[in-house]
Amino acid sequence: MRTLFWLTVLLHISCNINHAALSPKQAPWPAEYDLRKSTISMTCNHSGWYDPEFAARFGIISFDWGSNNKQWAADKPMTCEELMVTQAEMTARVPDHGRIFVYRNLVKALPWFTSIRKIINDPAYSGFFLKFKPHATQQDLHVPVCAAENKSKCSYLYHDQQETPEVPMPTNPSTTANCTENICDCGPNIPCGEYLFDHRNGTMLQKWIIENHILGQTGVENPIIDGLFIDDFWC
Repeated sequence: MRTLFWLTVLLHISCNINHAALSPKQAPWPAEYDLRKSTISMTCNHSGWYDPEFAARFGIISFDWGSNNKQWAADKPMTCEELMVTQAEMTARVPDHGRIFVYRNLVKALPWFTSIRKIINDPAYSGFFLKFKPHATQQDLHVPVCAAENKSKCSYLYHDQQETPEVPMPTNPSTTANCTENICDCGPNIPCGEYLFDHRNGTMLQKWIIENHILGQTGVENPIIDGLFIDDFWC
């Protein structure tokens, strides 16, 4: 059973104005002086599987959510979370592999993750997500509330399309991840987008994130996953 301390081993912290960083943390595994095992790679192959033989050479290999998005963005519904585990399993089968991390975001709620998609439309969890200004019209907002490919698929939970799977359109022929068959399946009636957790919810949201998004068999309770790359930070 891994401890939550492991989650602090690798943090990517970003802020629009100021850059913040946590103090260095000692890794929870024993120190050693093998140069190969002192390396780390945050990797992503958009077009398919990352070579597990090469991935296994690093001391820590961390698989980004964008890995293999050509496949998972075409799945209906999307399978980003599960395919990161599959990539981790492929790497874990290589003898003498390094530590294996997968991606999580504690600011952005990404519905191509199954754990997020399961709750984002459930009224019981509506307090977990930031919303657009009440009674705002599309003209009041700087991002669309509806999907570009289907104007009937809308959400008044705040979301943008900065790095989002999308159906290629004449105005945007090359997206972060191209959906197929003119459908982006991030969930029933959910436009694909970067939604935001509302951490003002406090302990209820924190408890859900720990138990369902961080732990579990796609997270650090899976015996082959040694840690998480935790992205983004409220500054």
